[in-house]
Amino acid sequence: MFLKRKNTAFSLTLTILCLVLSHTPLKAQSSSTVTPGWTGKFDVSTRNMYLGTDFSEIFTAQDTQTLLVEVAEAFAEVQASDVLARIDAIAHEIKTTKPDLIGLQEVALWQTGPFDPTQPSANTVAFDYLQLLLEELNKNDSLHYEAVSVLTNLVAEAPAIGPEGLFDVRFTDRIVLLVRTDLTSQDFTVENIVAQHFSTVLSVPTPTLGMITIPRGYISADVEQGGQTFRFVTAHLESFEEQLGLPFPIFRFAQANELLQGPASTSLPVVMAGDFNADAEDPTDPTYQLFRGAGLLDAWEEASPNSPGFTWPLFLQSPFVFTTPNERLDLVLISAGVLTQHAALVGDRDIAPRLGMPSDHAGLVVGLKVLELETH
Repeated sequence: MFLKRKNTAFSLTLTILCLVLSHTPLKAQSSSTVTPGWTGKFDVSTRNMYLGTDFSEIFTAQDTQTLLVEVAEAFAEVQASDVLARIDAIAHEIKTTKPDLIGLQEVALWQTGPFDPTQPSANTVAFDYLQLLLEELNKNDSLHYEAVSVLTNLVAEAPAIGPEGLFDVRFTDRIVLLVRTDLTSQDFTVENIVAQHFSTVLSVPTPTLGMITIPRGYISADVEQGGQTFRFVTAHLESFEEQLGLPFPIFRFAQANELLQGPASTSLPVVMAGDFNADAEDPTDPTYQLFRGAGLLDAWEEASPNSPGFTWPLFLQSPFVFTTPNERLDLVLISAGVLTQHAALVGDRDIAPRLGMPSDHAGLVVGLKVLELETH
């Protein structure tokens, strides 16, 4: 997350455009009869990679000197988080569980460059989370993953001050759809890929950087597996409302509504996997209840109804200081016609302080089957 959800809220003035929010139940399969049996099992996963720092001090810096120090400290936190070891650990999770489809969030790209007040200059790659992950995943020819879609969200560059003077730091946030490509086309095909930003986005006024707009979005794809097609959607919804002191998560709720009215509004079976920033263990969470009210089932509840399955926060400040999680934000949601086989958390085991936690989120891997339908 860019900001910690439960930190002390800071006050910001926001202008919220009028939003017309409504939702309808997901479309049912029409004119169909069910034939016995299900398609072969496939596995999906959602994984927040943790960008490596927290932006709250940058957003609230009151003057240029403070901004320079806070940007430098944020980048130093990224370096201290042991990016390479964290990504290696995530790659090990993937190679162990071998999901067919993976939705990734906070797939950061960190770049640096000489200070230049006239134009962006941070063009030297320090850490490319996606490249590092794919290099580690694809070392073995027997298992291969490809990023079939990458959606770039926030891109922000700011000056910093270090021992050698001023320099620029650029952060790029991305969500990614990874697909196994070592499977044959007879087993698994992906088409109709759409990467789209939400129309409802949050803009945050900051004292030193001006208005910062935070794009969010989703990636959807139609997947044919075992002769049956379903729609896979991955997304990362807004997380800032709590810090802004808003009484209602209006942006997250609106983005969820866009998912329901957009890619999830289909006659195909739907699988949605992502960091929805909606606490499934809080019966009052409006975004989670919106999803459930639209007819989506929670795969974790289907597989492990007696276990809370908390995914966040695994740490608050340092990856080397474990915190017991108390919220379930990382979800796989399914429509009717999709059967949950199993669900398991990954990356949730306390390995600190010897090693850093791979992310402040646990990942979720779910095995599913799609009901075979014969249309008349």
